[in-house]
Amino acid sequence: MLMEPILEKRMWPRHQLKIPISLKYSDAKTFHRTWHAGETYDVSVDGMRIVSSAVTDIQPEITLEILCFPPNQQAYSDINEPEPVSMSGVVIWRDIRSGMAGIRLNS
Repeated sequence: MLMEPILEKRMWPRHQLKIPISLKYSDAKTFHRTWHAGETYDVSVDGMRIVSSAVTDIQPEITLEILCFPPNQQAYSDINEPEPVSMSGVVIWRDIRSGMAGIRLNS
């Protein structure tokens, strides 16, 4: 039996890249907005997979505010502390066991 080829739905390739992040979302029950720590697992032009203990609390379709903290790289030695990069995105999927979630970035 021949297997069907798996078709990739993503338009852009993902690159494994681990960057510390903070994420925030509105809790529909309490309306609290608290920052949670996490890390990117992989990143593309229009999305990312993240790892965070907050994944157990977020639901698909929730909008997240995300701050990425790029590491200080020697290529940019004149920048002592790079500024965090702010973005927002929508949770597309989550896996509670692994603590991972797929985020589609807003343009």
